[in-house]
Amino acid sequence: MIKLKYPTIEQLEVRLKNMNKEDTLSYDKSYDAFLRYFSSKDVITEDDLIISSNFTYGWMPTILNFKDTNFSECVEILNKSKIVDRLEKYEIEALKRLINNSLVGSSKLLHFINPEKYAIWDSRVCNFLSGSTSKYFIEKTEIFFEYLDICLELIQNDKYEILIYQPYMEIMNNKNTSKMKSIEQIMFLNSNNGI
Repeated sequence: MIKLKYPTIEQLEVRLKNMNKEDTLSYDKSYDAFLRYFSSKDVITEDDLIISSNFTYGWMPTILNFKDTNFSECVEILNKSKIVDRLEKYEIEALKRLINNSLVGSSKLLHFINPEKYAIWDSRVCNFLSGSTSKYFIEKTEIFFEYLDICLELIQNDKYEILIYQPYMEIMNNKNTSKMKSIEQIMFLNSNNGI
């Protein structure tokens, strides 16, 4: 049975020291633009949902297909995601149904809207934490919630600021990066060197 492993701050620190800024130059330019897009939006509209779903899929190896017609419901969910600590399981699953039936795509969209609360979840992060890239496992909302809990637990660790976040910010030279993003990107860039 596949399970997520909980990394220690020290394990992340070792991976952080192996990171190379050059691996993220193109990524960072797009990332900052995506964050700016949502930071300027007081209210997310259906057009914003469609546009942002498409730019999110620019980072994915598949073409976006809207798999449902629940646009109005998902617009409400995205607006709610800006103000609550965490969406409910049924809300995440409604987004997933619309956005290519993909939790990965939905997590990326949620991250761009609220980077302090949602970390990007994908096969590389899953591989880092579990040694698996099973689509069945990756697409489970409960596993996504467990991953967010792992990120929050790491961020709340007394050593996080000094051992992870400050060195990460120096390496990345990006003042817009959230704490959730720092954890996710260390895992993403070290996906072949998991725990």
